[in-house]
Amino acid sequence: MQKNDVKYYLVGLEIVKMLSLPIMKTLLIFPAQWYPTQPYLSTPYLTAYLRAKGWEVDQRDFNIASYDHFLSVPLLQNAEQLMAERLEALKNQSSLSIKEKSHLDVLAMGLKFSDRIISGVEEAKSVLRTPERFFDFPSYQQADMVIKSALKLVSDAHAPAVLSLSTFESGTRAEESTRRAHEASRDKATNPFIHLYENILIPGENWSDYDVVGISIIGISQIIPGLTLARLLKEKFPHLHITLGGPIFSVNADQLLGHPEFFDDFCHSIVTFEGEEPLHRLLTALKAGDALSTVPNLIHLDGREVVHNKERVELRFEELPGPTFDGLPMQGYLSPYPIIPVLQSRGCYWGKCTFCTHSFVYGHRYGKQKTNEMVDELEALMKKYNTKYFTFSDEAVSPHSLNDVSELMIERGVEICSLALLKFEKVMDEKLFTKMKKAGFAFLMFGLESANDRVLALIDKGTTKEVERDVLMKSHKAGIWNHSFLFFGFPTETRPEAQETIDFLRDNIDSIHSFGPGVFLLNRDSSCYQYPEKFSIERIIDDPERNIAMNLDFVAKEGMSRAEAVEMNSECISMAEELFQSLQVWGTLPREHFLLYLDKFGKDSLNGKQPPAEEEEKVLCRA
Repeated sequence: MQKNDVKYYLVGLEIVKMLSLPIMKTLLIFPAQWYPTQPYLSTPYLTAYLRAKGWEVDQRDFNIASYDHFLSVPLLQNAEQLMAERLEALKNQSSLSIKEKSHLDVLAMGLKFSDRIISGVEEAKSVLRTPERFFDFPSYQQADMVIKSALKLVSDAHAPAVLSLSTFESGTRAEESTRRAHEASRDKATNPFIHLYENILIPGENWSDYDVVGISIIGISQIIPGLTLARLLKEKFPHLHITLGGPIFSVNADQLLGHPEFFDDFCHSIVTFEGEEPLHRLLTALKAGDALSTVPNLIHLDGREVVHNKERVELRFEELPGPTFDGLPMQGYLSPYPIIPVLQSRGCYWGKCTFCTHSFVYGHRYGKQKTNEMVDELEALMKKYNTKYFTFSDEAVSPHSLNDVSELMIERGVEICSLALLKFEKVMDEKLFTKMKKAGFAFLMFGLESANDRVLALIDKGTTKEVERDVLMKSHKAGIWNHSFLFFGFPTETRPEAQETIDFLRDNIDSIHSFGPGVFLLNRDSSCYQYPEKFSIERIIDDPERNIAMNLDFVAKEGMSRAEAVEMNSECISMAEELFQSLQVWGTLPREHFLLYLDKFGKDSLNGKQPPAEEEEKVLCRA
């Protein structure tokens, strides 16, 4: 072979090598603002599926990254400086409104304690990540207070926005409006994420490595942080295709039609409903240069028209690979041990509750993992991440699945500690709960909603007050901690019916260990929304300015007003403060942290008092 032949041969090999490399590289991001106790499952499932299809995919949790930076000395000092500037500006005004006077007092109080908060924030994060300190409850309480106070400093610096462990609210309801979202994503005075993204998180990635960025927005609290990130990436890196996904956009898909400016601002496309196969098809179309009209479930621009492609594709849950957490900071969450979310099913096996939109998002479809595969997944995750803590994130795990999974875990000797969400079912008996407790289900969260049979029937809950009482008692006797969710103000509910629920909680104080009350919200695309006349709703207030609001105001012909529902909710909380000692002590713990405390100290120790120090040796947690 001649010298030139060798040269051309080597060049040819390089060309072949380059052609064989993946052309499309994708980064999937879970943005702020969500609880920082564990990863969320959206990007792990998408990442696993796309990798199985041969795509090169990375994932990031910008939620926990955001917490780490907001809870750091430099960013808190920046917030402190902004607060001082705002305070000075208010003092220099010739007159102040009542609201401005109140804000001046808030700023002055925050600055009085800011040095102490800032100096203690790294220590507070360390407490939540260190087992020995995490389980010392006074230390936990102190750390929790410092972290909440630190986030309050950020909020005060960007008022009227509110940043907390559970939410980010713009203060202007920008999360409900495409127009206001446009403004909020640019307003540095009220949006702390602009500084965070521009100065820290965006510079921390090499965006030239990627062709597509997917941002998963699954909750209202993520709308402004997620859209702010999307806008900045779209502006700074024109080569990127920005696609959004999550139930927020599935429920509000029709609301985005006629709003091309939303796509000008934030993205090139939106994947609605289940995203695995549509995202694969999107990458395929982008790689081939095909039109976006070929991609199912996709909302996109065609010229200046917003189009929602008619084809809708969903896979059976059994066809999906298990989630992968590779690339996520599993030791970086604010918990002393990794707490892994898992799904036994996708969709809801009941799927009839008239207030709920979960079944709408999944096309009223339900699928579940085979029992062997579920337990295999648990064992693999336990080994990989050296943990036994899991949260079953299903909308509701069926009694049949709970029975089978529990039996197999006991048979194999798989020792986990987990929580799960359940629906009340008559078939739930002592045998099932005894089996579940032995299998490691320590914490069950039930959708009680109401304890009035007429209201339960209107909700189509498929249960009765008597079944609720019976199931709670059987679970309690098995040694499981019971938590109940409920709300007041379902359309046509009367005060006496609401009182019946409060009385039920009081009368069953031994078997209801904690509960979370609230006020009914009318969700877009729920049965209540689609068939208002069935629920005596005479008018739904569909304000065009609130075009991406998840919850809508309404007027009903019968039952309590919203103000009365709020009053009944307050009465319920007052009753809880008086009688439910466990709520007084543990009511501020996120559910994942409470699961760890349950495992360490046991149900009886936590039901009404702080954990006794002498029980510390009983801990069964793994390092």
